[in-house]
Amino acid sequence: MKIAFIGGRNIHKLGGIETYMYNLCTKLAEMGHEPIVYCESDRNYEEIVNGFKVIHWTSPKSVYVCKIFLGLRSTLNALTKQKGVKVFHYNAWPPSLWSWIPRLFGKKAILMGHGFGWKRTKYTQKKQKIMRFMERLAAKLNNHLVMVSQEQTDLYARDYNRMCVTIPTAVNLPSNFNDTDILHKNDLQKDGYYLYLGRLVQDKNPDYLIKAFVKSNTNKSKLVIAGANDSDPEYVEYLHNLADGDSRIVFTGAVYGLDKETLLKNCKVFCIPSTIEGLAITLLEAMSYAKPIIASNIEANREGLGDNGIWVRPENEEDICNAIHYCEENIAKLHEQATENYSRIEQYFTWDRISRLYDNYINSI
Repeated sequence: MKIAFIGGRNIHKLGGIETYMYNLCTKLAEMGHEPIVYCESDRNYEEIVNGFKVIHWTSPKSVYVCKIFLGLRSTLNALTKQKGVKVFHYNAWPPSLWSWIPRLFGKKAILMGHGFGWKRTKYTQKKQKIMRFMERLAAKLNNHLVMVSQEQTDLYARDYNRMCVTIPTAVNLPSNFNDTDILHKNDLQKDGYYLYLGRLVQDKNPDYLIKAFVKSNTNKSKLVIAGANDSDPEYVEYLHNLADGDSRIVFTGAVYGLDKETLLKNCKVFCIPSTIEGLAITLLEAMSYAKPIIASNIEANREGLGDNGIWVRPENEEDICNAIHYCEENIAKLHEQATENYSRIEQYFTWDRISRLYDNYINSI
């Protein structure tokens, strides 16, 4: 089946949506499907990646209209230039505003929700209200709805009276590889550091983690903050100021590929103290490396971890500090939790399983 995936940034700069598309389309291509991925880019061109076509579009500079504009452009291209597209898969609500067009031609159209953008604190209350309204509108306008977390599925049923199917995000199980030199470059030791991995944004609370780590006063471990945020340099500077030159706190910037895998493979504990998450891929990646995890006690994290987190309240410095102390004193006892984390990935969150769920779904609608 030929499937057009519409919405997302440059697939070579993997965020949440891009990671989902990249891995799902890789598996679908192996199964004999013909995925076509449309994404934002700095120039217009086409390429083949892992057996599927990627069409790059330059995007308007306005962040408020680019996804809607590219949604229309991609929809028309898939209808008129790509022969035989049967399924139009829209990532998030902005591009899905055009899903009625392929439906006019008897095509299947799917809206996939990847999180609650309207909850992000980076938006003003007015913008949050507009985004919530648009999500509600998209829920009414689209007839096939898929969510990447059960929390989203439950909200759509409760607030919008719409039934959705949950097809979660996933990871590939770790493979054998040689560590890069990122540990050496940052003076890090195996099992000698706590790891935060993600964008440096307020909703993910790296500031509370840094403050808690400083307060913990541990001299046994370091804290690695792996991430960046070019759109908010003031917040990044604030995080550096919180560390105040503390040699135990290491900022690596954004990491990808084997550098990222090396950090995950060798960390002592993974930390995800967010106030808001979807089902975070970084959380699943850490679980796949059988790591104990300090996690905010929010529904999205519980969906991934089950009962296996070292739980802290969101935005609670004291809780995180206590969790760090607990890990320092009881790290050997956390082996069972770490093993269970890996088992949950094997059972529920591999791309092999998720691609089969997706294949079954598109053949059922």
